This record gives sequence, structure tokens and C-alpha cells, in this order.
Amino acid sequence: MNIKLEKVSYIYNPGTAGERCALKDIDLEIGGDCFIAVIGSTGSGKSTLIQLLNGLIKPSSGIITFDGVNIYGEKDEKKLIRDIRCRVGLTFQYPEYQLFEETVYKDVAFGPKNLGIEGEELDRRVKRALDGVSLGPGYYEKSPFELSGGEMRRAAIAGMLAMEPEILILDEPTAGLDPVGKIEILDKLKSIQNELHITIVLVSHTMDEVASYADRVIAIDAGRIKMDMPVHEIFCHGDELRAMGLEVPEAKSFVEELAAAGLQLDTGAITVDEAAASILAALKR
Repeated sequence: MNIKLEKVSYIYNPGTAGERCALKDIDLEIGGDCFIAVIGSTGSGKSTLIQLLNGLIKPSSGIITFDGVNIYGEKDEKKLIRDIRCRVGLTFQYPEYQLFEETVYKDVAFGPKNLGIEGEELDRRVKRALDGVSLGPGYYEKSPFELSGGEMRRAAIAGMLAMEPEILILDEPTAGLDPVGKIEILDKLKSIQNELHITIVLVSHTMDEVASYADRVIAIDAGRIKMDMPVHEIFCHGDELRAMGLEVPEAKSFVEELAAAGLQLDTGAITVDEAAASILAALKR
């Protein structure tokens, strides 16, 4: 699936004293077999952007097309938007707060059942989604509220995966989790993206997460896209990122400090493993 934004703006409370432009003249294309990170400081426009990608809100101006179709203004607009929301999954922070069924299986089945999916197909979707987040048969009949925080988060994500979206958008999916839980969630998401060849869009404030998992990074500041480039390239623009209230990954900062101290090494490393390899190579020289 391909989503294209052309000169898209969004204004909250237009015509009132509280009018605020959240996004301004956004040109963007999302799709393909890719893990995309969206970064920006609080209030930069990230959350507004992902709601536009899912059809939750309508642009104030500009054009959004889904696979080449501008759904807004069509006579069957409501049906088209409903279809888009099935194809573009969106989870907000703390998605486990939306769990409500008596068992994990029933909770994951809720979305597909609302689409009219039943029987063997429903069972296949639920089991595949739960398997994808490593919640096997032993979890099917458990109450969602008996799970750990990380398990609840994975169950909530499974509920979205059972809809079999072509694009999956996650707003800060590791918020509130311990370090182990964060790695488990992100490893699962990367594995899902590699296996299903879907687009995953990750909103994150944590640059180390972005460096380790993303292929492409979109940086937003004051409602505008300031950078959109491959992950290694964007972290070569440390000064620009800092001007937006962001940082580079810790590994990147570390190798740059070593280089400034006189060690001749590759400063392109952005993950711990890459930094270790760069330092070892420099020491061998």
C-alpha cells in the first residue's frame, strides 16, 4: 500500500482563539517493505501526522491519496475511510489500556470479528497474530489482565496484527516498559516487518531505538518535515537534530568523542555493535 501526502496542512480549532497549525505543507510518501521511524520533540506534529495516515482526521488543506485514490469527497467516503483503517493499523501509547475481553484469544479476535471474519479464517488470524508476538497457546485462555506489562503490550499489538494491515503505525510502543520489555517489543516488530514485508511506522523519542531498528527516518519540527533520509545518513546531521531538541544515539556520540580525542576511527557508527567494531578496527591499526 502507498500513502502520499501533497502540501498537506492541519489546523486545530480553526477560526477560534485557540487556532493552532500542527502541520504545514507536508509532502510525504509512505509504503513499501520498510521500517520507518518518525522523530520530533513534543508538539512537533508527530501524532497529528500518524492520525492523517490512518484517516482518523481529515487534512485542513492539501491532498492525501491511498493507492492513488483521494478518498475525501467521494460519495462513499465513510466506507472508504473504514477500509483504510483496516489496511492501516494504528496503536497509540499504552495500547494495553484498550484490552477488555475476558481472554487474550477473544481480545485479539475482536477486530477481525467486527469485519465479519469467522470460523477457520478467524482462528488462523488470531493464532498467527499471537504467534507473531510470541504469545503461544498457553496464553489463549488467560485474562489479559493477568499478563505482565510487556505481555499486555504484545497482546494489544496482536489485536492489530489480526486485522492483517498493510501498514502498521505505532506511537511510542515501548513507553513505560523496562529495558527487557522494550527490546522484546522492538525485536518482535522488526521480525514481523521482515516476515510479512509490510510497512511499519514507529514514532519514538529514543534515538538508540531508532538507530537499531529503522531503515528510514522522518524528522519533524514545528509542523514541518525537516529531514527524511536513511537512518545512517540522518545521524550525520547531529547539529540539525540538536537544534530540533533531539539527540544522536549514545554510540554515535561516543565514537565522535573518541575521534575528537585523537583516535582515528569510523564515526559513522550509530549502534553499540557498530561502535564496538569501529573501535576494535581502530585499535588494530
